[in-house]
Amino acid sequence: MHNFDSRPIIPSSEVKAGTKEIEAFQNNTLRPIIKQLHSILLNHFSLLLSSKKGQYFKFSEDQKPSYIHRIFQKETRYKSELKGMIIGNLTSEEFEIYRLNYKIIDKRIYSIVEERIVTNQEELQDWN
Repeated sequence: MHNFDSRPIIPSSEVKAGTKEIEAFQNNTLRPIIKQLHSILLNHFSLLLSSKKGQYFKFSEDQKPSYIHRIFQKETRYKSELKGMIIGNLTSEEFEIYRLNYKIIDKRIYSIVEERIVTNQEELQDWN
């Protein structure tokens, strides 16, 4: 059983009056879940990198963000696993919002996690 009360609070993403429902969902639900799963998400991405023979670690610092972006464009299995990790942390009420808006929310999940990986690249591990 998940303790949803233990989700981190992100002051910069507080929802103001008039905010769209999807944006509110992103800021109140997705961002705290993704922050809570930070180390797992980075380790999961590192595992994917190691399955690609550590090519990422051979690139220059300038090339790494575009390599990460290509992975988010092409690796459907990875994206499905990522989405499952996030969705598995939703409450029933949150899942209902997700169900009704999954296409938009999926894009937001991928975008937020990609940004998190790019900005925390120093935490990625070469397990080869």
